[in-house]
Amino acid sequence: MSFAQDTAWSDTLQAAVKTDVRRVEMSLGRLKTGLEGIRNVVSPLGEGDPIRWVQGLPGVTTGADGTTSMYIRGGGTGNNLFSLDGVPVYGYSHILGLTTVVPTGVIESAELGKGGFDGAESNFTAAHLRIVTKDPAGKQKTSISLNNFLLSAGAEGPLGRNLSYIVSARISPLTWEYSAVKGMLPDLLGGLDRFKATVGDLYAKLLFRMDGQSTLTASFLGSQDLYGFNMPDASHEQMGWHNLVGMVKWHREGERTGMDATVSLNGYGNFQKQEKIYRGAPNTLSLRSNLTEATLDAGMHHLLGEHFRLAEGIHLRSAWFTPDQVGETSRVERSLFMTGWVQADYRIPDHLMLKVAVRANYYQMFDLLPGDDNARLYGGAVGSHADPELSFSGKWNFTRHLALEATYDRLVQYYHALEGLPVGWSLDMLVPTGERVRPERSRQAGAGLSGRFGALSFSLGGFYKQMENLVYYKYSQALFSGALGAWERYVELGNGRSYGLEVLSELQKGEWYARLSYTLSKTTREDFPTLADGQPFHARFDRRHVLNATAQWRGFTATVILQSGHWENGAAEMYELPFLADSWQAEYYFGLNNFQMPTIFRLDLGWQKSFRTGRVEHTVNLGVCNVTNHFNPFLLYFDTRSESWRELALLPILPNFSYRVAF
Repeated sequence: MSFAQDTAWSDTLQAAVKTDVRRVEMSLGRLKTGLEGIRNVVSPLGEGDPIRWVQGLPGVTTGADGTTSMYIRGGGTGNNLFSLDGVPVYGYSHILGLTTVVPTGVIESAELGKGGFDGAESNFTAAHLRIVTKDPAGKQKTSISLNNFLLSAGAEGPLGRNLSYIVSARISPLTWEYSAVKGMLPDLLGGLDRFKATVGDLYAKLLFRMDGQSTLTASFLGSQDLYGFNMPDASHEQMGWHNLVGMVKWHREGERTGMDATVSLNGYGNFQKQEKIYRGAPNTLSLRSNLTEATLDAGMHHLLGEHFRLAEGIHLRSAWFTPDQVGETSRVERSLFMTGWVQADYRIPDHLMLKVAVRANYYQMFDLLPGDDNARLYGGAVGSHADPELSFSGKWNFTRHLALEATYDRLVQYYHALEGLPVGWSLDMLVPTGERVRPERSRQAGAGLSGRFGALSFSLGGFYKQMENLVYYKYSQALFSGALGAWERYVELGNGRSYGLEVLSELQKGEWYARLSYTLSKTTREDFPTLADGQPFHARFDRRHVLNATAQWRGFTATVILQSGHWENGAAEMYELPFLADSWQAEYYFGLNNFQMPTIFRLDLGWQKSFRTGRVEHTVNLGVCNVTNHFNPFLLYFDTRSESWRELALLPILPNFSYRVAF
């Protein structure tokens, strides 16, 4: 649940968004755009998606160039929340990280929150990307689209007087495309061979208007990514992940009081399988992890006078984790997570806005052991935590054109991601707070100026953030490392800090539009027992400078991305590689911050054209990602054939297109 939280400034910007869909709506700690603002981003799929839009905003850096990984204000990828109509989506990446599992055509808006969070937002310590789906159209509408990697079809419309629907399905011909490219340009894909992919998704939504004030919505999202291929060292890799998200939501909006209630069931799973031959001996690794979560959310908000609003609500979550399922061995860990929250908003239009949100969390962990019937029936409690959270934001319009803003947040997170490859693929193992891992916490403050002068709008601010109990997985940069089979041995907890300056400016004049986003920041980790003797070191993908600049004119778009190279980290010791048949050790970078990757530079060009033929709407997108074919490696991995470390990059020069018809 959230509110319109800004003064006349947001009203002005909202009007601008309606007249120019490219603009970003700026408000306290939040950046928001509509569907066309998302689609206008140049991407490998010919049209943008929510993650591509986020990656062009201040405070955000990426992992592998061109994929959906994102690191925001010093947090890891697992410290972000990605939600669909308020329900988390844990495996949001799609097509090897090229896009997200949410079909673009069903999206109403995307909003990135980085500070001053609402009371209903919980279980993350960095940022929240909130995707809101649209309501079905009042008349029948059908669309078909094709791009580099997806074929999709969708329909929406009425099913009666008070019932309407949306449905969208997508499937990827990636296997056939790989075969064609491999045959024509064998050197482009290196030693990658025998690639097979099964990728698709389905979204459906039913909306029932019960009366003039109440609606009942049922929706479903299912997605699957399955891949198999041979690596250059002759190893065979298999990997995949899936999502099953179902929800039923009831909403009632009265004259002075509104109510919401949502019941959801969330299933997420991933797996890896690796078959290697090392020094003549076959070696196999098989690993799966799953999360099933049932949730009840309920809340109310009240208008108490002209300037004051009050809201309250609860979250109840029950989750089952299998974080280390290897072969026939499985341990189920169950958790119960309860949150109660209260939020107060006070505003004087055109002058002042204040918001305070308080959350009280209770978390209980149960360990269900194989063969223990009592544990399976009743659970064995292994730990509990009670944590308060606080969020504050304020905005003062001290002139007609300028406003001063400030935010503060104290956040707690109980689900943790042991990051795999930092490429935006959903290969992170999700583990709960329990005996080995404590709740992650963060405290951050931000302040700055925002304003608008004619065609120019801008925000300029800084932030400072402290993080506690951060989960560091020491094998995270090894390519499909067998160490995941014994993840507890390689997890350490420590602290971190991040601070920086963020700038966002937009200029729209006639048919010209330009946006510049810049971040100057530093993020460190420290107090990890065996890493750098507890001393500070660079966080993963800590980039000092991140610049994104976009210009558009008459359907043409040019985007420049420039990011400082990050430092590779590895504990200064010899690591045993458990997936090998004999006992064998290798130096894992041998030190922290001992090797800096090159600067990322990318130029993307695109062109969009919309037109009608009778009752049919046509939209064509053409473009080229990474026009200069700049090689942007993002990690080092150990090649068992050459027994050496090698660099890996994913995005070569890539022409792209999309064609969409709607009728």
